[in-house]
Amino acid sequence: MSMNTGGFTLLETLLAMAIGSVIMLGAARTLPLLQQHNLRLQIQVQLNEELQQIMQTLEKAARRAGYCHGRCSGAAMQIQNAGRCLLVRWDENSNGQWESTGREDSDYYGFRLRSKNLEMQRGVDRCEGGGWEKLNDPRVIAIEEFRVVRNRQQVRVMLKGSSSVWPALVQHIEHWLVAENL
Repeated sequence: MSMNTGGFTLLETLLAMAIGSVIMLGAARTLPLLQQHNLRLQIQVQLNEELQQIMQTLEKAARRAGYCHGRCSGAAMQIQNAGRCLLVRWDENSNGQWESTGREDSDYYGFRLRSKNLEMQRGVDRCEGGGWEKLNDPRVIAIEEFRVVRNRQQVRVMLKGSSSVWPALVQHIEHWLVAENL
């Protein structure tokens, strides 16, 4: 009686298990690295999005500075504290004048860097004082640098932010714009 047997021998099975174990060990080492890389990319994207949103707010304010649908007097844009504070005015309701500070409908806006936070307040004509609102969430992003430089109508806005969570990443954004109302 002849017996046809099918399947693997013990040696073949052990060899296949050894190769499979090596492959699994390699995958076990690679998976945490892939997860770490993925987390780093997610934090980088979040940092970039946060800084871009803040930059858009600053650009919008700088472009509006000086707009007046009538007769407005005074400086439309002031840069103080070595460029770390920006004060702007524009006629938001197009009534032909800049509403003064202390009013709910004031046309004065301020942006400043304080304690690694970019802050904004409406109705201010100086960079000091309280009641400023943070534009960034300090648990997620820290603003390391905020600087505004003006040359006639050209305005350069620089932001440097870092992630407040691990891994610590840093990103620098710089935009040039033309403030046509100045």
